Amino acid sequence: MRHDVGVDLYRGAAAANQARSRINPFDPVAFYQWFERHWERLQWITLPLLMVLMVGVYSLVYATGGIKYVYSHSMYLVILLGGFLLGARGGLLIGLLAGVVLGPFMPIDVATGEPQKLFNWLYRTGFFGLAGLLSGVARDGTRHYLAHLNWALRHDAVTGLSNRRALIEYLEGLRDSQRQRLALTVISLDNVAEMEAAHGPDITDEIIRQMACRLGPKLNRGHCCYRINTHQVAALIAISTDADLERRLEDVTAECGEPYAFGQIRIHGDIRIGYADISQLDVEPEQYLRRAEMALRNASTLSQHRVRFTPDLDTLHTRENLELLGELTAALLTNQLALHYQPKINLADGRITGVEALMRWNHPERGFIPPGKFIPRAEQSTLIDRLTAWALDTALAQLVAWRRDGLELTVAVNVSTHNLMQPNFVDSVVNLLKKHDLPGQHLELEVTEGAFMMDLDHSIDKLKRLADHGIQLSIDDFGTGYSSLRYLNDLPVSIIKIDQSFIRTLSPTGPTAHIVNASVTLAHQLGKKVVAEGVEDADVYRYLRDIECDMAQGYFMQRPASADDLSRWYRSEQGVFRLDP
Repeated sequence: MRHDVGVDLYRGAAAANQARSRINPFDPVAFYQWFERHWERLQWITLPLLMVLMVGVYSLVYATGGIKYVYSHSMYLVILLGGFLLGARGGLLIGLLAGVVLGPFMPIDVATGEPQKLFNWLYRTGFFGLAGLLSGVARDGTRHYLAHLNWALRHDAVTGLSNRRALIEYLEGLRDSQRQRLALTVISLDNVAEMEAAHGPDITDEIIRQMACRLGPKLNRGHCCYRINTHQVAALIAISTDADLERRLEDVTAECGEPYAFGQIRIHGDIRIGYADISQLDVEPEQYLRRAEMALRNASTLSQHRVRFTPDLDTLHTRENLELLGELTAALLTNQLALHYQPKINLADGRITGVEALMRWNHPERGFIPPGKFIPRAEQSTLIDRLTAWALDTALAQLVAWRRDGLELTVAVNVSTHNLMQPNFVDSVVNLLKKHDLPGQHLELEVTEGAFMMDLDHSIDKLKRLADHGIQLSIDDFGTGYSSLRYLNDLPVSIIKIDQSFIRTLSPTGPTAHIVNASVTLAHQLGKKVVAEGVEDADVYRYLRDIECDMAQGYFMQRPASADDLSRWYRSEQGVFRLDP
């Protein structure tokens, strides 16, 4: 595996950055790191310094009267320093040398000239050597432990690949030395959940390891792979032109897309690549990695093999969406959210038979926030459960108030994929109906085709349970790409809503008319009613009435309005929409 060269490079870059910083003398770890970085320079003066100190101690002991006085213990400082500077072997050598210096060359008493006995100075020499050895062992152990911590801080323990921190440090080191154009690529294994479910978590580590081996020959000398996430690796590719970049990425895509060996079987990995151009390091290194990851997310969303970062992918809107999600809980508690209602018109006689509840958010600082800005993102999180529960509770409470005032309406509430997948969803809806003492016939749940097609068998079971309580069920956005005519008759839905993209472009003589007409005919043959949404002019209204579409809603009849405004409009129309007053 070719990660050793890259490790040396990023260590050099990190060392250069750290060397420029001031040393804190009160931080022993920082001091030790400084010492390790400057060891090559320090070793040239280590031995001469120790010799000078050893001579100084000898002179001190001799000047104070000989070995019998306590000043001889000063040599332990030299020995311990020798072990710290030179390690175990060096410490042992310095200890033995110190024993000789204070041995036959140092009398017991300088005044009388009495020499030391051989056993005495040899015994002391042994203790000096042991002290130097132990000091060196402690120093070597500390050094190796810190080296291990340093390695672990910058590597993935399972594969041995450099990690995200190592990549950031390497990019930081390029600030003053970059002379070539680079592309930072992030390569993701998209079907990791499927593989781990079938073969366990070890398969991801093995595939990442094999991926790094495959990428090695594709990278420039001095560059390596970095494991920046459980199922993602990053690599720097030196390029000259855009055409060169595309060619290199094509090779990487083809190489990483080949099956991987896992035991006795071959595994296919779905590979996505996001990449960002680094022509010069004019922003923080973390920003370049974030850009490549942003391009990768876009590649997954668009189901593309690779996507290049462009400024229009920047995350200002993403950060705002995350902030909005964080404020949604407070919005629910402080009545920032409200429901507006758009009426549904029975095309046969013009009666206003029901309404669709649509969520609105009036933020105290941001003002009106369009539903399309926060609901799709909420649908990807657990917040959608709270939003749907709030919408159902609010809509049913309003329905009770309308019925008390003489408005005989039904109310439709949109349900997301996440809601339908929750085990207790059916029970929660039934409990809300009981809370407001309403029969199920007054509630309609609009479910997108994608919601029940995610898990058709479980969806059909839940929809049947809802239908058993009298709740009306409708397929929202019918015809937008998920339709399965094979299952349409099996679904316990009573209403099909033709998507507004067909209705807004509807012309009695255009090709869309055939689609709408066929949808109405098919639905009626299956015993289901049809609602056309997005009606914006009288000609479309008349055409839908002529082809016996059941209901319509749209701006032509009435825009979504607050509950009070809808009540006033209903009374002014006397419960009937008249096309020709």
